[in-house]
Amino acid sequence: MNTLSLLGGFSAAMILGGTLSIIAALRAPDDEQPVRPPSRWAGLGRTLLAHYRLIALALAVSVAVHAFTGWPVAAVAAGAAVFTLPKAMTGKAAAERIRKLEALELWTRRLADLLVAGRALEQALEHSAARNVPPAIAAPVTTLARRLCVTRMPTEEALRLFADELDDPIGDRIAAALILVARRRGKGASAVLQQLAELVAKDVSDRREVEAARAEHRTTVRWIIAILVLFSALAVFQKSYVAPFGTPLGQVVLAIVALFYAGTLVWLHRLGTAAPGHRFLNNNDAGTKR
Repeated sequence: MNTLSLLGGFSAAMILGGTLSIIAALRAPDDEQPVRPPSRWAGLGRTLLAHYRLIALALAVSVAVHAFTGWPVAAVAAGAAVFTLPKAMTGKAAAERIRKLEALELWTRRLADLLVAGRALEQALEHSAARNVPPAIAAPVTTLARRLCVTRMPTEEALRLFADELDDPIGDRIAAALILVARRRGKGASAVLQQLAELVAKDVSDRREVEAARAEHRTTVRWIIAILVLFSALAVFQKSYVAPFGTPLGQVVLAIVALFYAGTLVWLHRLGTAAPGHRFLNNNDAGTKR
């Protein structure tokens, strides 16, 4: 059984590696091809590529737990825990979003200054990409400038794709404001962007206060996970105590217990995580709003 488990784990890892390689090849950039809006499958591919190390570690832990205990439910639960718990125990996503919003605020203010200097919108966007763009939004801003100046994409279409790459409601606000500026070609664009930057700054300040309060929930999650891992490690070595879990009925009971713990941790994670909000700007209706 242990040998079969190891072989199964290695086979799964090889299949996963091949799948990720295919996704990476399909996602290779080609400047000659027209730019298309990102799809759900592309988003899934990016997610897999971004977490391939964690996926490999989860598979390895799952194989090791099955080889040690012979319990398929424990193997699945351990692999799922390795993949999901790091995100539940940290506020990395919230911190990254705050950094992105701060970068958008700074970039918007710089863009407003460029418009005050009398530059056209497209020229200001191109120049902003060459002036120390904050790292959190460097890739979308550089891509936007390239689409406008190299591929000569229409301004509104490029800004909608820019909003898709930012994938944030605040990014939609900024892109929508720039689209209105591009349509009207009138005065007051700089003032609008300055006001928008002030709203983004206020949003960042509010989010920092909220995250300070939600950190308490993440601390609770860490304590629960630590106690659960310690108890599980001690219980596994008590062969007589955990022997009933080796039966089919015991596996069913173990699955129910694991689901209860998973539900509790998901609930606590939601309490400590801010909702991303709903985007209102997308590229699907670009043709109808020009």
